[in-house]
Amino acid sequence: MTHNRLFLVGCTVFTRELNAAIAASERQVDAVWLPKDLHDRGGKDMMRVLQERCDQADPAQHDAIALGYGLCNNGLIGLRARALPIIVYRSHDCIGCLLGSRKRYEDEFRAQPGTYWYSAGWIERGKNSSPLSAPEVPSADDPQWLKMVAKYGEDNARFLWDEMRAQTAHYTRLAYVDTGIGPQDRFAAEAERRATERGMTFQRMTGDPAWIRALIDGPWDDERFLTIKPGEQIVARYDGTLVGAEAS
Repeated sequence: MTHNRLFLVGCTVFTRELNAAIAASERQVDAVWLPKDLHDRGGKDMMRVLQERCDQADPAQHDAIALGYGLCNNGLIGLRARALPIIVYRSHDCIGCLLGSRKRYEDEFRAQPGTYWYSAGWIERGKNSSPLSAPEVPSADDPQWLKMVAKYGEDNARFLWDEMRAQTAHYTRLAYVDTGIGPQDRFAAEAERRATERGMTFQRMTGDPAWIRALIDGPWDDERFLTIKPGEQIVARYDGTLVGAEAS
């Protein structure tokens, strides 16, 4: 099968990179975009949304489903291929894809684990507030704080706020991945501003969009991609491949 028409379900973090790949591709691609915060939900909640969108593909029109997501908080686990194969990245999350390889991401993580990552998509599609900017005492009009209070009550919100601060306290470097697509200087400047504001070291790193483009044009080699055949579902693997496929 040549897979000349794809149904893409993508995270908005990849909007610029994947749209550039679609524009240059010989293939016809029908895209559905999902918000960045779906990654934060992860797990079964994320998987259910992805399943709903993947099930919208039409076997009479599409040859395969391309999934613009990494493993992302185990949000892929349990996803089923119905009538069409699904192609997914073998990546922990979007950062490895933006850097161009899982190995490069893993090397960076080992070298400097206290790194918070940004890209054009993270800045453009993320919420205005960020856990990295959370002060010890939230301001009364902080939108993130108000949302937490409305949802959980003030006492529980205070506990969650402190937990959020504790989880991000180890970050010492803010790295911006420049894929060369779109107004990178503007987004990099914003990332540097945020790093300076928080007393973090800033580094602008050269990304590589080739792995992102390959989701559209291939090749879908087994080292970088997993292809789930109809009747299979995604399972976690702990042998370095991250994800595998089993009969559902």
